[in-house]
Amino acid sequence: MRYIDPSTILSPQDAIKEVEVLYENEEDVSIAKIKWNDQFVIGIRWNIAMREWDDPKKINEEVPCLGMPVSRGYPTWFLLPNEMTDPKSEISSILSKITI
Repeated sequence: MRYIDPSTILSPQDAIKEVEVLYENEEDVSIAKIKWNDQFVIGIRWNIAMREWDDPKKINEEVPCLGMPVSRGYPTWFLLPNEMTDPKSEISSILSKITI
């Protein structure tokens, strides 16, 4: 299946200035360092959304997968709270106690 190159996802254009892909797995997720409103943040997205796996046009590569999240038909990023990357934050403390 064909999906949108995460390094080209610059939506919304007025907020995103740079995308540096840190991790990319075509059948899974991409993680990127993004310059959002002049500050660097971490974004994450699914390269292929769950319902796209069953779409005949996407399976036959007639149209690319948009992944998730999308807004108004454009692929976008989910931005992680900055506290998630701060080892001293309350969020990081909670996450460190979770086992899956």
